[in-house]
Amino acid sequence: MDEAVGKSEVARFRQQQALEEEAARLALYGFAEVARHERITARMELGGRRIIRLIEEGKHEEALALMNTENWGEAAEKVKHE
Repeated sequence: MDEAVGKSEVARFRQQQALEEEAARLALYGFAEVARHERITARMELGGRRIIRLIEEGKHEEALALMNTENWGEAAEKVKHE
């Protein structure tokens, strides 16, 4: 049965307000997974070098396919250190 059935408009408003306050509290003070800027930059540079290497090898379609992925194919293949 729907919880909203049988509740007054004021009760529904108070419940909604409590949910929004909890969401705001969690947004400000809750745990969040974040990455350091340096780590993000390093990962993108590594992916960029891989794409450039594919272009230099004439593998343009593969390079384009990687550029169109969300993480530049990061999980698909580990880059060998130059």
